[in-house]
Amino acid sequence: MKVLGMALLGMSIIMASCKGDQGEIGPTGPTGPTGQGTPGNPGADGLACWDTNKDGIQDPGEDINQDGNFDALDCQGAPGDNGQNGQDGSDKPNMDFYFQDGFKGYTGTHDATLVESDANTTYDDQVFNLRFSNNLLRHGVIRFAGIDETITSDLVESGETCADGFHINKATLYLYLSDYTKTGLGLDQPAVQLYCGFYNGGSNDPLFVETSSSWNMANANEAWFGAGGISAGFSYGLTIGFDDYIVPVQFNEPADGSGTIGWVAIPLPRTLIEQWVCNPTSNKGMRIRLNDAQINSNSINLTFESSESDNTDLRPLLVIETEDIDPAAGKMAPSSKAKDWDNMSYEEKMAPLFRYFAAKEAN
Repeated sequence: MKVLGMALLGMSIIMASCKGDQGEIGPTGPTGPTGQGTPGNPGADGLACWDTNKDGIQDPGEDINQDGNFDALDCQGAPGDNGQNGQDGSDKPNMDFYFQDGFKGYTGTHDATLVESDANTTYDDQVFNLRFSNNLLRHGVIRFAGIDETITSDLVESGETCADGFHINKATLYLYLSDYTKTGLGLDQPAVQLYCGFYNGGSNDPLFVETSSSWNMANANEAWFGAGGISAGFSYGLTIGFDDYIVPVQFNEPADGSGTIGWVAIPLPRTLIEQWVCNPTSNKGMRIRLNDAQINSNSINLTFESSESDNTDLRPLLVIETEDIDPAAGKMAPSSKAKDWDNMSYEEKMAPLFRYFAAKEAN
């Protein structure tokens, strides 16, 4: 036994003396395959947008558009409220232009009375007169300056000629006849005819100025082609070169009398207004007179409110009704709806005047 113990002790000493230093850590080995778990159960279907009661059943009431299908088309909401109207565009195919002194800053009306019995005196008053009395005459002249700038700036586009930019559908001059007296007018003549002449004599017709015009003179430096405002060549009359463009004025009684007529409408030739607008130097206005050879009367006097009238509403008014033209559409004829003046009722002739007063009140 003693001998065995000694032997074990000797072996332990030998093993201890044979242990070396610890070596370095070896490299990491490759990753093993990933393990795979068991898939879960499928989730439940989501709710369709048309399924309003969320029961998953295609109820008839859920087919909103009634097309037999239950789909996204049934999910559209009700139409919303209409939005506010936008502002009008720049193209205004039909426009009315109003020219009356004092309206929207316009001050271009020139009007005066030419008095035969006082041939060198200027009569630029609150009224202008047409008169035939004891073989002495009074004529009226009137001109609306600057109408071309207003109309072309609104209707004629860049690169477009004036003549192709718009049409004149109608032009009307409104004069307020505030007083008249007549004696000896025959029963067969209840109306008096106004003879209108439009200056078209070119350079032979001077430009009249209301503050210096008279029976003899158109302005301070130039005489009329003929005394009394005669033109070198009136236009648009029944006879070439004469002022027999005639507008009748109906009175309240056929014989002697006096009173107030109110507004007198004078239709103006469309081509004349186009010329005034597109060739402004040709706008020398017009003359209005009574024809002494036509009047079966001892005396007649018509008094119209002028551009200097204290009642601004009664001043002469020029209304020009236009139609703007799309350049791509080319030149077109004026509307076929235009009605002949002689076939118009009184209300139709006065309609532009009524629209003007409505526009004036709105402004």
